[in-house]
Amino acid sequence: MEFDGVQPEGITRGQTLHIRLELGNLSTAVLLPQGGFYQKTGGQWVYLVDEIGEYAIKRKINLGRQNPEVFEVLSGLQPGQRVITSSYDNYGDNFDKLILK
Repeated sequence: MEFDGVQPEGITRGQTLHIRLELGNLSTAVLLPQGGFYQKTGGQWVYLVDEIGEYAIKRKINLGRQNPEVFEVLSGLQPGQRVITSSYDNYGDNFDKLILK
């Protein structure tokens, strides 16, 4: 690591530092938190919760880039929509609609 100007205080030669490096241009995107749903769906679909929170329906999505915290949603969701991101293992495979209680 090379510093422009004065070396910051508290950093010594040979010290291990954990950094977060971002490459690429900034862009606006719909983001979806990483969660257990991905293991079941492969990122192909999610359960979208209705506005009232009474049920959730299966919604096809397309995911793009990802980091350890979020997925970029390319299509299928709009900002502000709520989805279930936890594991879907207990829901079975053939349900298009979940009734939430």
